[in-house]
Amino acid sequence: MSADLHVHSVFSDGCLSPRQLVEGAQGLGLAALAITDHDSLQGVPEAIERGLELGIVVLPGIEISCSEHQDEYHILGYRMDCSYEPLLVQLERIQLERARRAERIVAQLAELGVRLSYSRIREIAGAGVVGRPHIASALVERGYSVSIRDAFARYLNAGQPGYVPRYRLGVRHGINLIREAGGIPVWAHPGEKFSSARLEELKSLGLMGVEVWHPDHSPEQMLWIADQAARAGLLVTGGSDFHCQQPDYPALGSYLTPKWALAALLSISAS
Repeated sequence: MSADLHVHSVFSDGCLSPRQLVEGAQGLGLAALAITDHDSLQGVPEAIERGLELGIVVLPGIEISCSEHQDEYHILGYRMDCSYEPLLVQLERIQLERARRAERIVAQLAELGVRLSYSRIREIAGAGVVGRPHIASALVERGYSVSIRDAFARYLNAGQPGYVPRYRLGVRHGINLIREAGGIPVWAHPGEKFSSARLEELKSLGLMGVEVWHPDHSPEQMLWIADQAARAGLLVTGGSDFHCQQPDYPALGSYLTPKWALAALLSISAS
C-alpha cells in the first residue's frame, strides 16, 4: 500500500510515458503514483486515465525549480487543479525560458567547437520540456561525452563552459501557485541543504511538507529530516525520482512513501 510520489515521464526528462509508468507501478504492487515532471502537467491526464483502468491512484504532481537568497529549491506540488489558469500561464513562461536557455547553451558550446543541432535536441526531448539532460544526450550521441554524467561534469554544470543560469521562480511564488491551485507544496530532496531553520523559513512561506525518502538521502539524513518535519507539523513524502531504466538512475519504486504518510497527504486540504 505504499506509493512512489516522485517520478518523471517523457513530458520532462524521463524515458517512459505516463501510461508505462502507471503500468510499472501496478507491476510493483504500488497503491499510488505521482507524475512530477519538471515544470509540466502535460503527462498527468494520461497517467490518471491509465490509473483508473488499473486501479492505481494517480496524484496530479509537478516539480518546480525555485530560488531564495541565491539558493535553489525544488518544490513538489501534489493534488493541484491542473486547469488552474495562473499556474498554466506561469508554466508556459518557464518552458519558454527553458527553450531559450537551451539555445544559448548550444550557441555557447559552438563557440568552443562543440557543435550540436538544436533541432536534434528537440527531437530527443520529444513531447517533453527541453532541458540540459536532452543536451547531455546530444553530447553523448555526438561523441563529445562518454555518458550523461560526464556531459554534465564536463560541459553543463555550474562553472563549466556550457553552463547558462536558468530562470527560476521565487520560492514564495512557487509555493503560492501550488496552493492557489489547490495543491500541497513539498520541499523536494533537501539533502545537504536541509536544516531546521530553513525548514521553518519555508514553512512560513506556505510549505506543507518535505521529501524524506529519496536516493540522495542517507539513512541518517532521512531520520533527521523526518524528525524535524514531525516537530514542525509538516507532511512527509518519498519517491525514487525515477527518470530512466538505466544504471545511473534509481529504479521505479526503489524509494517509497509509506501507507500512513500517503493517507495524510490524501486527507489534508491545501487551504
